[in-house]
Amino acid sequence: MALRRSKKKLPAREDKMMKEKSKIEEGVFDRAVFMIFYGLLNKGIISSLDYPIATGKESDVYRATSGKRFEDQSQYMAAKIFRIETANFIHMQDYLFADPRFSHVRRTKREVIYAWCQKEFRNLQICAQANVPAPKPFFFSKSVLLMEFIGEEGIPDSTLKAVGSEDPEKDCETILGYIRRLYRAGLVHADLSEFNILMHGYPNPVPYLIDCGQGVVLGHPKAKEFLERDIRNVLRYFKHYGVKRDATEILEWVKK
Repeated sequence: MALRRSKKKLPAREDKMMKEKSKIEEGVFDRAVFMIFYGLLNKGIISSLDYPIATGKESDVYRATSGKRFEDQSQYMAAKIFRIETANFIHMQDYLFADPRFSHVRRTKREVIYAWCQKEFRNLQICAQANVPAPKPFFFSKSVLLMEFIGEEGIPDSTLKAVGSEDPEKDCETILGYIRRLYRAGLVHADLSEFNILMHGYPNPVPYLIDCGQGVVLGHPKAKEFLERDIRNVLRYFKHYGVKRDATEILEWVKK
């Protein structure tokens, strides 16, 4: 795919974006995505798209270098590109169509992916309002979400699964506290596990929640089921460190 707006020589930024495109798999970086990033470059929101941080069946995350409009706020950003062709459409339906915020979405794969991107953006906004550490959302358009880069010196942080916990009692209490804050703000993460928590900061790492796209509001018919699953997942993980908590008591505490 080539971008041709005129027969004139490509502007420097456009030429740079064309080179960046070659780094990204076909099917992920289609014309619509390319045009979104070209617009972000033109507006000075990013200055480059650097390299992949994480890849998966439903989305890929890249590090981006901030442009002039964001240099004072953050040197880097995280750019999440949702895959349209390979995303699990059936899996997404449970979390999307029963969410009253997105009940109007047309049931086509493209519209579902666009709504999912918006959903993660709005869920991250709720995290920020609830004072739950998670990437700050900056921008979304179609299948592209731009958010805060969680890492140090340009290197992305690792998941709890990858690095483990140096203070299991404290980390367990902290994460359960996040679940409670989100519940009070009207949201359930719905996919919380050691794979979706980043450990940020040294020497006293702070857990950050990521992959919030599955999060549902309390009006969702499966909100209670998802809440219980989140709690069980956290307790299961920290049980390996000898941390013992009663899931029923934690659930009651969260809902107080």
